[in-house]
Amino acid sequence: MSADGLFHIDGKGELVSMAPTPYEYESVLQELLASHPDLLAGGQMTPESPRRWLLMRREQAVPDRDASAGRWSVDHLFVDQDAVPTLVEVKRSSDTRIRREVVGQMLDYAANGVRYWPLGDLRASLIRTQEDLGNDPEAEVRRLLDDPNATIDDFFASIADNLRAGRLRMVFVADVIPDELMRITEFLNEQMNPAQVFAVEVKQYRADGYPGSVIVPAVFGRTAAASLKPTGARRTATRDEALTASRPETLQLIELASELAAELGLIVQETPSATLLKTRAMASVAIVYLASWDSLEVPLQPLRDRGWTSEADSIGATLQTITDKRLTAKAPNLPSVDAVAAWDTVSQLIRQIASLHAEHAN
Repeated sequence: MSADGLFHIDGKGELVSMAPTPYEYESVLQELLASHPDLLAGGQMTPESPRRWLLMRREQAVPDRDASAGRWSVDHLFVDQDAVPTLVEVKRSSDTRIRREVVGQMLDYAANGVRYWPLGDLRASLIRTQEDLGNDPEAEVRRLLDDPNATIDDFFASIADNLRAGRLRMVFVADVIPDELMRITEFLNEQMNPAQVFAVEVKQYRADGYPGSVIVPAVFGRTAAASLKPTGARRTATRDEALTASRPETLQLIELASELAAELGLIVQETPSATLLKTRAMASVAIVYLASWDSLEVPLQPLRDRGWTSEADSIGATLQTITDKRLTAKAPNLPSVDAVAAWDTVSQLIRQIASLHAEHAN
């Protein structure tokens, strides 16, 4: 047996010798991680701060300046209880790209994701993924945050804050982490702040004639120097700072949306990264994102969930006619410059959405 073996005592008191066994296919490791995200460093990235994870999307598109739909995709996109996006690339050790190529690939993903990821697309990804798994997305967010009053709107406002600050996590996962990748990861994690970089080895052990397997995760990248980086809550940009960094059209959009909210009796809720229009029952009608996102998001999936599918489809189709950007069906995210230019149309759609929510409340 290999010196890297493992022993297990079964129910009969027999000692079973288990040896490291490569995953047959990369897809096996991919599925294992998607189903059991706690394998990411055994559920924690820092000794004093256990992590909880929520899968946002597998094969999440990463846009760039010239391709809003994204010409790349990251293997897994998770988010933790601090609303920190976690990009995960999975490779088997037999794949030579695990040495160096995957590092450049991941840095591309992170650099473009921080700058160009539309919040509406990420929100739609989380909702679609959790619904496909048979879960209630809002309930999953509350479970993640351990907060019965948490909302998806507020959660994504925090995600927006983290992305704008460059606060994200990059994780390389393999059955065996090569020395080259380990050294690169440790170096990057020492140098980068507030972003973090880790490598996670998810080793599989099996024994002939023994059912199942034993999975042992190990994290690399937590060096002494990296541990000196701040691990508590980091400073979040203030709303004034976000407003200063926003486009003039976004500021104009906030004024227009606030005036409309006063006319319709909607609640205006302000966060450091967004202005939200909500009904008295706290249903989201529209969200204006500040700073680098500079956009208006219109949540349509709640209308479909309440039986207004044709109305939601019609609203989405109308929004698509006023922008060249490809919009998602569940939460269209319209650039603020387009929303302001077509405000007469956009405001009528918001009126319609508010009316439908009011009808449901009655």
